[in-house]
Amino acid sequence: MKRVLLTGATGLIGGAVLHHALDRDDAVSWVCLVRCVSVDQGRQRVAARLARFTDPFTAQRLARKIEIVPGDFTRADLDMDPRLDDVTHILHLAADTSWWGDERVNRTNHDGTLALARRARAMAGLERFLHVGTAMICGANAPHRVEEAAYPAADARHLVAYTVSKAAAETSLAEHFSDLPVVVARPSIVVGHSTLGAGPSSSILWVVRAADRLRMLPCADESRVDIVPSDWVAETLHGLLFKPNLAHRVYHVSGGAASSASWRDLIGAFEAAEPSDGVRAFRRFDLSDRATLRARFAEVFGLDGSLKQAMLRATRAYYAFCSLDLSFDNTRLLAEGFAPPPSLPAYLATCLANSDEIVEQFADDLEMFTAPVPSAPAALTAIA
Repeated sequence: MKRVLLTGATGLIGGAVLHHALDRDDAVSWVCLVRCVSVDQGRQRVAARLARFTDPFTAQRLARKIEIVPGDFTRADLDMDPRLDDVTHILHLAADTSWWGDERVNRTNHDGTLALARRARAMAGLERFLHVGTAMICGANAPHRVEEAAYPAADARHLVAYTVSKAAAETSLAEHFSDLPVVVARPSIVVGHSTLGAGPSSSILWVVRAADRLRMLPCADESRVDIVPSDWVAETLHGLLFKPNLAHRVYHVSGGAASSASWRDLIGAFEAAEPSDGVRAFRRFDLSDRATLRARFAEVFGLDGSLKQAMLRATRAYYAFCSLDLSFDNTRLLAEGFAPPPSLPAYLATCLANSDEIVEQFADDLEMFTAPVPSAPAALTAIA
């Protein structure tokens, strides 16, 4: 029997993977390492995440199928719980997704991942350690078409602490744990769900909606953004976890050339879903012109209260990524037989149909943009 250790079960992608997997009668047991004070509390946390993908009754039923191990992956090398010894597969999704707070983020995403890898060495039957990173380890000076083999790169110019820590984790796994069956999956930008829309999470969706509402872009409208839905990411990770033979050790879980979207395509999808004047004219602005963005933001959303001020800072930060015009080559993934993802314009209307107000949606991502409290424990969530 396959026995999977999952970290990050209470996050978006972790919940999507479990929802995809638990309805299958495939004789796989799922062990979730969850930060909690008791098994019951941990199970309820996982059930709450599953309830974003299904009805509450089904979520509770599915949550009863999993085994909860209270614990912290960043201290996994000290965890001698025998229930971890017979794990055959690891899916490592948990991460501190904060964009700031370098020391804390590195301690969680780099040092914590290595602690989990040390514990994995005691799993005699381990067949695969699927480490989920991020395609954005390429940094801001990458070519428009990003290939897996070029990264991690010492000269990458990172924009946030999160990508620094994820690049470092990959480097250290390769250098110090070549004895483990490590495979790295690097998702691009994960937004929404292709059939459930914004129901499972509105993370990052608010950014695209805010750009539409502001009618401003820091780049040409033919620039591309590589966005994929959480359900496709979950299905693909599930496949990478169990596919017996893989040709490579690193894969982009991304839209690539065919399924990444241009801003022009996104603008057209917004106009189709929420008709305006038929033109939907966008103004291009210089990202260094903070005053112009601030004035427009205040005009559209207001700047009353700390939440909107944090949203302005986050919008500016995301615009920096939007201006890079990147797509992440996925030919390796497609060659393994995985289906390409739908592009965001194809399911944008579904996301908009059950969306809250943009400012309310931003609250889903607020923790990513909050300055860390030195004594506070790291927030462990699935990456997005």
